[in-house]
Amino acid sequence: MRVRCNECGTEGEFQLAAWRCSCGGAWEPARLPEFDPSRIFVQDFSIWRYGRMLGLDIDRPIKRMGVGWTPIVPVEISGQKIHLKLEYLSPSGSFKDRGVNAMVNQLVKMGANLLVEDSSGNAGASLAAHSARFGIKSKIFVPAYASPNKLAQISIYGVDVVPIEGLRSAAENAAQACVGKDGIYASHAYNPAYLAGQITAAWELWEQLNRHVPDWVISPVAQGGQFLGLWFGFKHLLEVGLIDRIPRMVAVQPARIAPLFNAWCQGLEEVKSIEASGPTVAEGVAISHPVRGKRLLQVIKDTNGMVVAIDEDAILMAQQDLARHGYYIEPTSALAIAALNNIAEYFNRTDIIVVPLTGNGLKGKPKYGDGSKD
Repeated sequence: MRVRCNECGTEGEFQLAAWRCSCGGAWEPARLPEFDPSRIFVQDFSIWRYGRMLGLDIDRPIKRMGVGWTPIVPVEISGQKIHLKLEYLSPSGSFKDRGVNAMVNQLVKMGANLLVEDSSGNAGASLAAHSARFGIKSKIFVPAYASPNKLAQISIYGVDVVPIEGLRSAAENAAQACVGKDGIYASHAYNPAYLAGQITAAWELWEQLNRHVPDWVISPVAQGGQFLGLWFGFKHLLEVGLIDRIPRMVAVQPARIAPLFNAWCQGLEEVKSIEASGPTVAEGVAISHPVRGKRLLQVIKDTNGMVVAIDEDAILMAQQDLARHGYYIEPTSALAIAALNNIAEYFNRTDIIVVPLTGNGLKGKPKYGDGSKD
């Protein structure tokens, strides 16, 4: 798999031991094959529908999980028609499956048989589910304070769960310390194949919207894998002339811990680490310093997008409001629904607005995420 570092421009072949660039930057897919509709596996309704164009070392899955081709559903909220993309219908209940599926297939193809990750929620559950399906071992380091419901889901797949006391960063440090001697780092924050898997959501939307793209995409953002994947996917469609524009991209964060929002408001080119002003019910995005922060700001700028910060009451109200429409999502997903009211003045009545619903509400009542622990 060909990869590139956006921080320093280094390019090369992805190696299991080099999970990030020597400069510390995160790898991205490089030189993806040109998007060609004739190369779609039209009978495959998973992310591998686009396997020939992902830039991975394989174009068919080693094992199938049923990840991808999630439905889009039009609904009307507060008088505005939007399209919900039901990413929470993935096998482990969150959008993370889309990237993890591509990542695990790539890593197994490269010879990995023990995967290491640090996660307190959806990423850990997704990696655990895939490890069970592939019959390989995983060791997942989790903050000891993590939500019991999500820890129960991670554990049920039979992986090695290692609780780490202290700050969220302690779990990350523990995971990275055992990489090499005990396993391969399968990080949703750093892995380039994870990003490749997330690209497929953009191509699905293009097909599902009759070969058009939305005017707006509104998404909760922490590390921003889904957000960046969508942008990469739309860019590839634009490069070959299949679309004439990229949607306006809106990133949404909780007001209590909003590093991307703060950087965007200040006109910065990099995202600075911040401390949370308090815990947030949107625990899935309680990240104080995204690894790909510079890239996220570039997406906002290049798409004439914006960043929205949402207070706690509005997050919970949005979760309840969407449930009244029949969709039960976790509070992190509700961020994007709450943002609709904040930016409604920018919409035209004919705009196509897509909101990915990232996590299932059945994952249980969350513990409050605190960026000071991240």
